[in-house]
Amino acid sequence: MRLKNFTNLSQQESREVFLWRNSEEISCFMKTKNISWEEHIAFLEKLKEEVTKQYFLVFDGEVAVGVVDFVDIQRGDSCEFGIYQNPNLKGYGKGLMEVVIKYAFETLKVKNLYACAFNENQKAISLYLKFGFILTKKDTKMSYFKCSQRVDCVD
Repeated sequence: MRLKNFTNLSQQESREVFLWRNSEEISCFMKTKNISWEEHIAFLEKLKEEVTKQYFLVFDGEVAVGVVDFVDIQRGDSCEFGIYQNPNLKGYGKGLMEVVIKYAFETLKVKNLYACAFNENQKAISLYLKFGFILTKKDTKMSYFKCSQRVDCVD
């Protein structure tokens, strides 16, 4: 799998990510449900100056299979990740999680990796638990997860 930073996306790739992000299958699990094209472009521009956020389009060969992101990056300490698959494909969740874990622990060199998911997003919750993440907190809306060592975050 290959990562392409959102700051280097082509116009076509940017449009594809925008369409995925606003698709019903993905937006229903986002904190901000829908975004405008203008908001999307402004977000991509702002990422060029960000040091605590990194977003990537993930490719399997030439096929764009999903998006992974890292926010609240504290190099050498921790970050939180997000993940979503191209809504037109199936079966890439495991591969995307492997990309997340490898990048977080090997490139960002974090000690703690965090995630959260809406309680109704059972696919995400199952995926995180399958990869060794520990449920640390649950409220009426969200479930929160942590993995503290790369060896703990494996399938």
